[in-house]
Amino acid sequence: MKNKEKKDMPHESILMFISFIGIAQVIIIDKGVRNRILLVASGICILMTILLVFYLYDVLVSAYRKLEEQSLMEKQMLIYSHQLDVLMQSEEKVKALRHDMKNHLGELALMAANQNNEEIRKYIHDMGEYMQNQSELISCGNKNLDSLLNYLLGQAKKKLNHVEYEVRVPSDLCISAFDLNVILGNLTENAIEAAEQTEDKWMSVNIYYEKGMFSMEIKNSFQHELDVEKNKLLSTKEEKGHGIGLANVRKMVEKYQGFMDVSNTNQIFTVRVMLYL
Repeated sequence: MKNKEKKDMPHESILMFISFIGIAQVIIIDKGVRNRILLVASGICILMTILLVFYLYDVLVSAYRKLEEQSLMEKQMLIYSHQLDVLMQSEEKVKALRHDMKNHLGELALMAANQNNEEIRKYIHDMGEYMQNQSELISCGNKNLDSLLNYLLGQAKKKLNHVEYEVRVPSDLCISAFDLNVILGNLTENAIEAAEQTEDKWMSVNIYYEKGMFSMEIKNSFQHELDVEKNKLLSTKEEKGHGIGLANVRKMVEKYQGFMDVSNTNQIFTVRVMLYL
């Protein structure tokens, strides 16, 4: 309560149960022990045991959160490293084209003198094809989103047969890289993992920003039928698809006073997220 953190109900129930056991033990000892000093000592021991359990619980929760944050930071470093490689590849192509630009311009000038318009168009097209970087899938101007999506979509293309994506966001999108990693990282990795198990191996990502609302829609082929109630998966098979990570995404969505919608129809799993920025 002091840290304004929400405890998971199962854990909270276990802690309450431990407390009730301690109270029951004190009552039982009180009825069987006449020595007040021994009764007080026993009560203190039980109280200290309960406090120790609560303390260990907080320590374990804190340790788990630090490990989770460390894992996310390591993933973020991997994403930035991948984006750096993408930028280096693009830079190398620019340097190579600049080095040979004199020859290219000479060739184009010769074609223009001979009025070979079709050859000029083909030559310029070939130059454009050469400048394209296959690793740079997204270039919306927002470095955090570009880095994350280039990495995630690159992984998706390696593992899936069909990957569709559309991104329409401004370069000055106001959301931290850490939060983006939690939301898009979890949703996209879960979608890839679930789609891999299907015959179609299909996934689509649609991200756009409009009037202060940052929206994400991620769909993927899915081979299991899941029951969804209030955006929570009820099937016991959820560990095979999207169950892991959705809880963290939901917490992050609450941080931005947004909402998340989860649906599964016609073997297509869909997650829609909207954040108010």
